[in-house]
Amino acid sequence: MKKLLVVLAILFIGILLAGCTSQPAAPVTTPAPTAVPTTVVTTVPPTPEPTKEVIVVVVNKTANVTATPTATLAPVPTYTITFTKDLTIVPGATATVKVGTKVIWSNQDDLKPHSIQANDVQTGAYFGGMSTVEIPYGKTLEVTFDKVGAYDYTTGPFQPQTQGKIVVIA
Repeated sequence: MKKLLVVLAILFIGILLAGCTSQPAAPVTTPAPTAVPTTVVTTVPPTPEPTKEVIVVVVNKTANVTATPTATLAPVPTYTITFTKDLTIVPGATATVKVGTKVIWSNQDDLKPHSIQANDVQTGAYFGGMSTVEIPYGKTLEVTFDKVGAYDYTTGPFQPQTQGKIVVIA
């Protein structure tokens, strides 16, 4: 057994000596950073893509197509009553018109304004009330009569006052 102990002791010493005879490890150093080479890449602008033209053809294959009538507005009929500079009313202060007609009082007297005034509340509804409506030179007063009836008014004040009437028929 002594031999075994001696062999173990020699092995132990050998292992110790083997570890001591090795060279000490070199200290660890971090390497200095190295420059990364930079590459300049030039880019070429993209070439424009040509515009693509698309043509769409629509074919109506509906059988028995019927045109849909569209309503067209008929022109509004007008009737003009003119105040002249010789103090007359042309064609006259009384007119007979159909429902929906626009009656236009026009002042062509360059010397003075003319006016009209409703004689009753029914007529006043078309003239904006019972007050006198003045029509300066070159201007007009336009009223569209939309109800059957007789509408009395008076002209004035710079010409002889005249009684006028608009008779509206169907």
